[in-house]
Amino acid sequence: MTEKKSSKNYAQLSEELAGIIAWFEGGDVDIDSAIAKYEQAMKLVAELEAYLKTAENKIKKITAHHS
Repeated sequence: MTEKKSSKNYAQLSEELAGIIAWFEGGDVDIDSAIAKYEQAMKLVAELEAYLKTAENKIKKITAHHS
């Protein structure tokens, strides 16, 4: 499965995920919305992990060239 690159930056992805978490913590949660929000949150988590992995690889390349 190929992941498409997000056009959002790390802060935007984090903020969107925080909004979903706040929605769950709000207490007015119905099961259908919860399933959709959970799926959306899992996609955001995957995008955040990919973003961090890319950043880590860039940092490794930079530090490898300067050491």
